[in-house]
Amino acid sequence: MSSASDSDIARLNCGVLVLGAGLAGMRAAWAAKQAAPHLRVLLASPRRAPSGSSFANSNNALGVQAPSPDAASEARDFAAEALALAPPGEADPELVRVLAEDAPARVAELLALGLNFRREAAGPLARFSGCFSPSRRALVFDGLRHAHAAFSSRLRTLGVEFLHGFEALALHKDDDGRVQGARLCSLCSQRGGNAWRRLDVRAGAVVAAMGGPAPLFARRMCGPGGSGLSYGLLASAGARLVNARYLQFFWLSEPGRAFVNPGDLQWPAALAELAAARRGHCPVAYGLPDSRLDQTLLDLRGPDGVARPPAGGPPLALHAHAGNGGAEIDAHGRTTTAGLYACGECAGGMHGANRMGGAMVLACLVFGARAGAAAARKALGCAAASPAKPFAAAPPLPGPPRDGASAAFLRRLRQGMDKNALPGQTASPAFLTWLQSAAAQKPDVPAARERGRLLALSALAVVTG
Repeated sequence: MSSASDSDIARLNCGVLVLGAGLAGMRAAWAAKQAAPHLRVLLASPRRAPSGSSFANSNNALGVQAPSPDAASEARDFAAEALALAPPGEADPELVRVLAEDAPARVAELLALGLNFRREAAGPLARFSGCFSPSRRALVFDGLRHAHAAFSSRLRTLGVEFLHGFEALALHKDDDGRVQGARLCSLCSQRGGNAWRRLDVRAGAVVAAMGGPAPLFARRMCGPGGSGLSYGLLASAGARLVNARYLQFFWLSEPGRAFVNPGDLQWPAALAELAAARRGHCPVAYGLPDSRLDQTLLDLRGPDGVARPPAGGPPLALHAHAGNGGAEIDAHGRTTTAGLYACGECAGGMHGANRMGGAMVLACLVFGARAGAAAARKALGCAAASPAKPFAAAPPLPGPPRDGASAAFLRRLRQGMDKNALPGQTASPAFLTWLQSAAAQKPDVPAARERGRLLALSALAVVTG
């Protein structure tokens, strides 16, 4: 695996910078290097190990919607279901069409990587229904460490460079407002001392694939390694966000943290008829009649945030899993800010308020591939049109990004999100004022305060929509 040397730590130049090494980020780096083999493609991530909901979820498996290339009706049905699930959020029909159109090629790539797909006894791929969708159209593969290793090997073979142990705290823009790189902050001490360093990366294009907002919550079930910074970082760069208020939440038992579908609980006669519909999906729904069951449980929560079901059953708490929104993108992963692309859980428009099971994995693959390729083409064009000007080296940031003060800030933020940002809730004026004050910090401050500013911006995007 190639990586940046110690002498590069103050400044780097590359063609395409990909922020995040989950499924979407890896597919974007793959596509960028494939589209422009001689372009330097750098993949930056907080951790070397598998992380996030892509490669480190508790189920050790992922499902992917896979409309068959041999049945045009499957693609039409997929698009119709995705758009019907969108209200009260927004979904772009063009992005939904692209998902269905590109699905066969992206699934074929997973099969070629040798991932462990579940199969019928006779050998064909097993197909499953997904949450919000009764159609048996989804595939499932197990063994996420193996999947991570397969993707990593593919990227190394192509020549993608890895930069582990860094997270982005700012996106650099030129005088015309085009993103031309990022400021990264080290999450570990550099060799030879306790200095926490900043790394400025000059890039022809930047692809954001940093995951979603679930890490902003105290009760969460996203994979490890997510920062929750993505919405704030994208908004700071001027990217428009869509569907930011719509997250997937799951009910888990307390203290065992086992999945519980409210449709399986005993309900009074006035609500019992909704239970059958609720059993068709694990996440909390927005805008559907059976969301009354979830709202009833939310109303039953005590000061500890735990609900006791009305007719018995285990105590339950709502946990954040993933976001359905993010930066608005077009069919090539371009955001509303020039030079900035997005894919995966920090990109929005291909899902609305609700999404069917396996649609996010498909979105990571489809728009990861499209964003990476488009970013590479953009970077080649920029290099040909105007050679990069010298990029000034940056001094070390004063203090690590995760000191005691920032840890206390994050605890307060997460507790506030659990109380103010669950489905159907309106944030209290006091919490909004606190977030707005934190978000108003000036940029280019010590890393801990800058991180807090971005976290507050991300949280504001969720609670205000």
